[in-house]
Amino acid sequence: MTVAVALLALVGAPPSEAKLEGKVVRLGGIYPITGKGAEWGEHSKIATDIALEEINAAGGVGGVKLEVVVHDTATEVGQAISLTRKLVLEEKVLAINGPCFSSEYEALAPLLDRLQIVIVSQCSSKPGLAKLSKWAFRNTLTSDKQLEPAVDVWKKRYKIKTAAILYDSADAVSAAEGAKILPVLLKKYGVEQKDILTYQTKDIDFSAQLTKIKSLGVDGIALGSCYQQAANIVRQARKLGLKQPFLAGACTGSPEFAKLVGDDGEGSIIGSAGWPDDPRPRNREFLKKFMERAGGKKPNYGGMRSYDNVYIMKQVIEKYGVTNKPGDLELDREKIRKGWAELKGFDGITGATGMDADGEGAGKSTVLEVKGGVFVKVEY
Repeated sequence: MTVAVALLALVGAPPSEAKLEGKVVRLGGIYPITGKGAEWGEHSKIATDIALEEINAAGGVGGVKLEVVVHDTATEVGQAISLTRKLVLEEKVLAINGPCFSSEYEALAPLLDRLQIVIVSQCSSKPGLAKLSKWAFRNTLTSDKQLEPAVDVWKKRYKIKTAAILYDSADAVSAAEGAKILPVLLKKYGVEQKDILTYQTKDIDFSAQLTKIKSLGVDGIALGSCYQQAANIVRQARKLGLKQPFLAGACTGSPEFAKLVGDDGEGSIIGSAGWPDDPRPRNREFLKKFMERAGGKKPNYGGMRSYDNVYIMKQVIEKYGVTNKPGDLELDREKIRKGWAELKGFDGITGATGMDADGEGAGKSTVLEVKGGVFVKVEY
């Protein structure tokens, strides 16, 4: 599925540093609008639309209308690769927002040195992937960065001395969290790991794993899981009489998790890369616009960072002298790569962000707690 997103008429004059040609500045977007990651893709698309409307209403990019051509990867690696090639070779976009999932990103990044185009993920969080290519960037926080302060908060608040880990071995980020990140962090913060158990993404019955965890008598349960399975795990745990507090990261950081678990998840601690209820005025305005389009749902951090990514693209294009001339396409793509590599201190709705030497997002993690069916921010 292909959706070209370009909205509202242009007003205002271009910035002095921008000398853009043409009727449209065209970017690409590869989002998982269908498949297992549909919510993350839908939120990214909605947020992209909002940013485009705002930018174009204020004069576009250097006085030229901004467009993002969005393709649906269906959360499939092969789709992500073929659609990226289409955007680069046929649709001639300047840069690409996405992909979201780490499985897609990990397969795509090694191809970029040949394709020579920037990709910027809004939610891929498996550690170490951006260094696969100088063209690969991620405006998010890797799972280890998201989880570390959450582990510290969880341990101190609930006096956790022992824990079990349960993770989805079929999902790239969840598997990295469960097999590599959480064991290291638990050890670092003095929590004894009693056992590690796994499940598969499509599983719906977690009674065997939870019964084993119950027999261990641990103080807490740490999850490597996307929010749908995490919510099911929490609810089933309570039915089995487990009262331990839960800890989770990256893919559980959707506001839908807090809504789904309700009272069963009260007090759960989540490491995340954004908080939709940030009270700053710009965030409140974004949240209002988003919820109007999303049927009352709040954005996950992938949606929030997609919004920031469009604004960062605008800043980079204007600041680094992109011309938008067809004959300058390769040079313009290199200018955008340089702009992302040098990005520091961008003030977005997810806070101040920039890129480290590997092209990974650098900023402060957000620790969230489930209270009354919503996420509240925990200061640390």
